[in-house]
Parts: sequence; structure tokens; C-alpha cells
Amino acid sequence: MDPPERRKYHMAIVAPLREDYATAKALLHSIHSEHTLKPSGAECTLGRIGPHDLVLVGNAEAIADVSVSVEKAVTDLLREYPSIRAGFLIGVGAKAPRGGIARPGDVVVGSPRGLEPGVVQFDASRTTIHNRLSATYQMSRPPSVVQSAIASLATPSGRKEWERYLKNQLSKAALIPYIPGSIREQDVGDVNISTKVLYGKIASSPRPLENTDLLDKIGSDGKVLCFEHAAANLRAQLPFLTVCGITPHSDSNQDDRDISRRAGKFAAMYTMFLASEINGVKLGEQHAFTDEFGYEPFDLERPGFRLVRLQGGSQLPIECHVFQAYLDDQESIIPYEALSYAWGEQNTPEEIKMNGKHTSVTTSLHDALCHLRKPHEDRILWVDALCIDQSNINERGHQVRHMGEIYGKADNVVIWLGLVDSNAGFLISAIDKFKHVVPPGAFRTWPREDPRWREQWHKLGLDEPDLSKSVSGLRSFMNQPWFTRVWILQEVANAKKAMIVCNYGNIHAKTFALLPQILGVEVDAQCQVVLDIMPGPAKLSSWWSQERNLCTLLWRFRGCQATDPRDRVFALLGMASDMTDKTIQADYSKDEMIVTEDLWRYLFDEELSIDDSDGMTMKDLQYELPRLSTQLLQEKLEDTTSADSMEKFLSRQGKMHNLPWESFPDVIKRGIKVVEVLLNRNASLLQLTPVDIAQLSKSKSGFFELFLQKCPFSDEAVIAAWWEILEAQPDDMKSFAGNIGIPNQFAPKIVLRALKQETGVPTLQLLLEEWDLNMEITERVTREAITADMPTLMFLMNNSKSKLQITNRVLLNAKHKTEVYELLLAKRAEEADVSEDEAIQAIRDGPSALNALLDRPGTNFRVTQRIFAAARKEKHALDILRKRRASEVNVLWKRR
Repeated sequence: MDPPERRKYHMAIVAPLREDYATAKALLHSIHSEHTLKPSGAECTLGRIGPHDLVLVGNAEAIADVSVSVEKAVTDLLREYPSIRAGFLIGVGAKAPRGGIARPGDVVVGSPRGLEPGVVQFDASRTTIHNRLSATYQMSRPPSVVQSAIASLATPSGRKEWERYLKNQLSKAALIPYIPGSIREQDVGDVNISTKVLYGKIASSPRPLENTDLLDKIGSDGKVLCFEHAAANLRAQLPFLTVCGITPHSDSNQDDRDISRRAGKFAAMYTMFLASEINGVKLGEQHAFTDEFGYEPFDLERPGFRLVRLQGGSQLPIECHVFQAYLDDQESIIPYEALSYAWGEQNTPEEIKMNGKHTSVTTSLHDALCHLRKPHEDRILWVDALCIDQSNINERGHQVRHMGEIYGKADNVVIWLGLVDSNAGFLISAIDKFKHVVPPGAFRTWPREDPRWREQWHKLGLDEPDLSKSVSGLRSFMNQPWFTRVWILQEVANAKKAMIVCNYGNIHAKTFALLPQILGVEVDAQCQVVLDIMPGPAKLSSWWSQERNLCTLLWRFRGCQATDPRDRVFALLGMASDMTDKTIQADYSKDEMIVTEDLWRYLFDEELSIDDSDGMTMKDLQYELPRLSTQLLQEKLEDTTSADSMEKFLSRQGKMHNLPWESFPDVIKRGIKVVEVLLNRNASLLQLTPVDIAQLSKSKSGFFELFLQKCPFSDEAVIAAWWEILEAQPDDMKSFAGNIGIPNQFAPKIVLRALKQETGVPTLQLLLEEWDLNMEITERVTREAITADMPTLMFLMNNSKSKLQITNRVLLNAKHKTEVYELLLAKRAEEADVSEDEAIQAIRDGPSALNALLDRPGTNFRVTQRIFAAARKEKHALDILRKRRASEVNVLWKRR
């Protein structure tokens, strides 16, 4: 046959088994010719079905391995008939899970449903070893014209047409004879009742799964309608539609053998009927299979990846060239940019050319490539949808594991936010002017909160309408779907440098991240956490520098969106601080349930129970993490979990719910490390009464100090707790005094309270001697000491390391107590005034020098106008003098 004649054949059906081939051949409306394909030896019939010229292939003499036979036959088919635009494969040996919806005799069409592919290829040996589906590839979606025909036949009217077709063909005895006594013996008019056509996922492997129980389990877990063998070795990029007739699990009796034969015939009939229903005009508009782009595999043992050269130009279609590189070979890596974008809807694909072949991309990516393309110069990019073979499940996992490195080694990360409104365009213009007024080095030295950013912005002199447009422009950016996607977190966090790109132009990420601060706008929390990790001054002071184990990230980003639910975990692995040992790895051969079980096992160190796993999705688990962490912690506290096991468990947790104080004695028993790890996750939710704090203070050395450091106790609660101790168990004060120290910030208030007690001297003695209290005696403490009895005042004067400050206000307060007044006057008379120069020098030398001068025996430090002026220039000095000599500072402050 001449090549032009061959090119008129746009449709092919592969029927590997002899009976199925014969059925399909009998249903052809006309036969043009027959021959044998070389070198596979497959028979080939050229004919017509409906409006289409069709190539029927199969019926090999001997099939030792059906998947290999199909692979060879398809290779020969596409070489001889390169214009095939729609292809169908009749499955072989299809078995349905016993608990599934498909029954022997039914027809299953491998049609994609949502994110689920129509056909997955899997490794039966690894599946048996791991007790789960070990998928290797997922087949490309059938051409849109085929999907449209399937959708039409799935409608009520389409089903009726199929039933009429089936009834008509079954009436031809040459096709399917009746077998008396079989379960199919019935009136021809009722045949449709027991022959369902189902649509969904088919799993294909070269050899069958021998374990029927495993087949049932995998079918249920992975939403697989049936398992077959014919499609197992097809190139995944070839968009063949696989149609299977379900056969019984054994051929032990005549009825089962009859059903097996009929199942294949029903599948062949449906395939021929579907082929006849395809729109001929639209089929001619499809690309030939041989013109579709396909990836060459690379070595997954090395950190290989692909780069794409975006060809310069302005015409459509966009043209790209993909090539190989390795992350561990610096010589093979040329400078490149990595694209970060939201995939967008996949139901309206756009076409581009890759290596001269056709491929489809989402509208979002097509828009990005159009705007990134230069008129006369090529651009080297890394784009996930173009550089990763999405059909190769092992490659997808491999590339995800290297994603952080890919973005980290890019010269620049291009963040495509999509098409925004004109207000965003106005904001870009204003930012271009802003760049020229910001001083050199500001981005290296100014923190995000620095008010100078806003000061520089105001220098632009924008009026109120322009400021309003700028704010609206920022909100236009923040409303873009890019901010909601979970994958962009890792892409941004690993970037050395990044550029925001939209239809109106570009903004440096370091500037973009500052816009809410500059414009005085509060943005959505999700947007803010993304801005925080963009390259620039914001990142250093953001949540990125805090603890970010996997559990914390899962909770923090629970609101992020992912097309594939497994990516809710996989996208965070490269950022998680506890994943350096790759305990959990991106593995797309595992379905969502298996990934959820793996995550549960890692976080909680136990298996996911049936009660917990019932219907639980990855998203459900994310939203339940605080409750589950707290619940499991309480269970572990009640059993004999060791300190090491408890510390390991807690180190993997994130946010937790409030843990009742009654549980903490069991925590303390596990040691201070366990307590510290727990407080890092629960301290802000821990509400303790003064009695609880008092009880805690009697624990082992170091625990109370740790609680004071980690827990947000108020000063009043801590002071109340101390007096709970002192008043409830005064005889035990010395027994716990050696283990407890009073933080300096609480000391003055505790001393003030002690001065009001009848047992002032013993209490002060405990505070000053047993606790070795190191505190500043404030003027308020001095005035309170005056109101106490003389022994208390004398004890404080003689035993405190900090000297009482005898100001004029103190002397005035003491006038009504003659004995005290005379004591203070005598003390004051012994003191020499500190010179202004010496005081000012101490102020300049720092807090220690100033306090030392205030406490120097035999001197009186008086705050003069000149000393006050010097103190105002040093915040620490003014704070100290406000405490120690408050009355003098207050007078001068009013005069300033």
C-alpha cells in the first residue's frame, strides 16, 4: 500500500486474543484488505466502521506474553500507519475485585475520572511484596474526541443506543451462541440487564496477581475496577483507550469458560460501537499519535533533571526544546530559571511544541510561557509540567525529592501570578519609581519593620486616589490562586533570588514582600506566610527561622490547596526540619490512604487503627493534628512510655490543645528534656493557677525556671504563687529555697509584698540570704521600707546588695516617723554627692557602670538637669534612673 493510502487510516483497534479479533472483524461494515505486520507477526485487517477507515490488529499465532505481543504489534502499527489519531485496546484476562462493582460479563472502560487515570501500569512482584499497588506509569488520557464519545454513550440516551446495538448483534448466532443451562440463558431482550458498562481505573501488569485476597484489597484501596495484562508494556504517552470484559476468577467449569469468552466479545462489541460513534471531522483535527511528544527516560539513580529551552519568537504555537542535565555535574548545568506558577484548570488545554512534537499544557502555563518568551532570544527554564514525565510515577517521586535543590540552584525563580487588573499595573509603575528613592544597601541592612521603608514610599508624593489604586493593586496580586497552592512554599523558600511576573510587568520579590508594610495593608494570613519566606529582609525574622518540623508545617499550611491530595505532604518534605533523613519520601506509587498511614505511623509511632482510618483523607488528618497529638500524649502519659520514647514522640508533634495541669506530674517524671519539648508546643495554652505554680516550684531543680521561661505567666500570678508557698508552708521555706531562684524581674514586687508582712525580717532574710537575691532597690521599695518597722528597714539597709536611695521625696515621706527620719538624715549626711561628670561617664559606660555608681557606699547620686539630659540619650540609663530615683526624674521630665 502506498504511503498516502496508509495515511487515511486514523483509527486502530488492537485485539490480542483470537476470539476478540474475530468478533471485531465480524462487526466491520466492510473489509478492504488483510496482511501481516512485520516483524511482530500480528494479523492486520483494514476495513471500515461507520464513517472511519480502521486498522484492526491482533490474532497472533502464539502469545507467550500478551503485554510484549501488544507492545510489538503497536510499534509495527504506528510505523506502517503513522496517521492513527484514536486507538483502542481490548484487554486480556480482566479480573474484578470480588467486593467491587464490576461482575463477570461486565464491560469496564479505562476512562479517567477526575484526577484518577484510566489505566495504571504496575509491578505485580513489588505489589505482592509490599501488599499494595506498586504503580509504575499512568497512561495518557485518550484524545478529547474519544472522551466526548464515551461521555455521550454514558448518558441515558447513549445507553439505550448501546443496548439496541448489543441486542442486534447478539441476535446474530455467528457471534455469540446460547449455552443451555448457563447463567446467561435468558431472553435476548433482557441481556442489557446483566451486562453493565462501567467507567474508571484499570490496572495492568505483565503477569497476573496470584493472590486473590490481595487483588481484592488493592482494588478497594486504589479504586481499581479491574486488573488485566494487555496494556502493561504500552508506552504511557500513547493515548490508547483500554476496554475490558470481566472474566471469572477461575475457569474451573464450563459456565466460567463461557462467561470468559462472552466477556471478551462484549468488550469487542462495545469498542466497535464506540468507534463508530466518534465524530469523523473532529477526529481529523486530532494530532496523530506519532506526532505527540514523548519523554526519553533518564537514570533515576542520579540527581538527573531536564531543562527546557523556550524558543524566542512571538508567533503561535510556542516552541520548546527539552534536554537532560544532572544536578551533581556542574559542567552540564547551564544557568537556568525555575518557574513557580499555579497549574490551573486542566480541562481546557492549550497546545505547544516540544522537540517538534505536539503536547498540551494548561491555560495558566501557556499564558506564562507567552509572557516569558523573548522576541529574539531563547530562555532556559525549569518547568515542572514540561521537565517531568508526569506519566512516569517513579520519575515524579524522584523529581519531587530533588525539587528543593532544583529551585535552590536556579539563578532566578520566576513567580508567575497570572493576569491581574490595571491597579496592579499602576502599583508596578509606582514600585519602579520607589526603587530609585531607596538608598543603596537598604535591602541588606533594614529589617522589614523599619519605618524608613514607608518614609521612602511617601517620598513618591502619591495623592489619595493613587494610594487607593496601589492598595487595590496589592489586593489584586494577593487574590491570585498562586498563593493558595501548597507547592509554591518550597519553591519560594529555596529561591536565592525571585521575580514576581504578571501581564503588566515584573517586581523583585524582596520588594514585593515588603508591600503590605509599605502600604500599611494587612493581608490574608496565608499570603503573609508566603511573603515572609521570599528572598529579602523579611525572611530572616519570619517563621522560617523557627521550628518547622513536618507536623508543624502540616498544621500551618492546612488551608493550602493541592490538586493531588498526596502533595499536601510531599510538597512540605523539602522544608521540614525533621526530614533530613528522608524518613518519608515522595512516592506516587502509593495511594492517598497508604501515604496517610505512613504519615500517621511517623507522627504517632503507631499504626492507624480502623476506627481512625475510616474515610480519613490527608486533609482530614491535617485539620485533626492538634486534637490527635494531645489525645495520644495523654494516652502515653497514662502508660509506661519511657522518657526517650516520649521525647521522640513530642519532637514530632506540632501545635497541641490545652493539656490539663493534672497531667504534668506524669510529664515531669520523664525528665526535664521531655518537659522542655512539650512546653515548646503547649506552653501558650497552659493555664496554671497560683496554687499550680506554687506546687510546680517545689519540683526538681531547673523545672520551675523552665516553666517561667517557656510559659506566659503574668507577674501577678508568679508573685501570688510565691506567697502561696510562703504563707502555706513557712516551715518548709528553707527546704525548697535552695532549689528555687527568683528572677530579677519579680524581685522588687516580692520585696514590696514582704515589707507589708508582719514577719518582714524573717521573710526578707530568706529572700536576701537564702535566695541570694540580686535586685535593684527602687525608690518605691525604699519608701515602702520606711512604712515598715525599724528592724525591717535596718535589715534591708544592712543586707541588701543594692543601696537604698535617699532622695528628698524619701526624706519627706519619713518625716512623720521621727526615728526613721533621723536615721535617714544621718545616713545622708555621711554621703558625698557624686559629681555630674562622673555620673555622665557612668551613663555612657552602660547599665552595670551606672548601677555600680548608684550602689557605691558613702555616696549620694542626685539627678541634675545635666545628668537627666545625658540619660535621655541612653534608654537604659533613663530606665534605671526612673526606678532608682523616680521622684527626681519625674520633676525634671515635667520641666523638659
